[in-house]
Amino acid sequence: MAAPAWSLETLIHTLFTGEKLPGETSDAPPWPLAWDDDYRRSTVISHIDQDYGELPQAIDALRRFAESGDVPEARMHCVKLLGVRSQVQPLIEQLLEDEEPELRLYAIEYLLVNEPERFTELDQRFRDDQDFQIQDVLAIFKRGEPIPLYCYAMPEK
Repeated sequence: MAAPAWSLETLIHTLFTGEKLPGETSDAPPWPLAWDDDYRRSTVISHIDQDYGELPQAIDALRRFAESGDVPEARMHCVKLLGVRSQVQPLIEQLLEDEEPELRLYAIEYLLVNEPERFTELDQRFRDDQDFQIQDVLAIFKRGEPIPLYCYAMPEK
């Protein structure tokens, strides 16, 4: 196995700051400049997962960014990785209150799959939510049909 290109500390620093990684060219990233922050952080998250994903410090960094990071798409990337690694449960209640609809939907899907007895609570709590996917998932579950998993990915076995 090849040595990782960057240290875990460097990757975590870039995850939280959005600063360029050592050796990253400054002129022409392989993505549109308007998406610089999203793509850089998503790339960093993938490197953390691939190169250091089994280390507690890596899981902790992903969890902290998922809780309060400043790039919603990157937060969702962290949440999905934590879910696949069965490390997301401590975040679920906080995600239910998140301002990002996709993160709320992830938490709802997680709970409907893992704690279906909470459906009535979720249905009441999100009755007036404006996100169509949240309403769709709750309506499908209410009819007793299998819900589509727009966000939640089942853990690895």
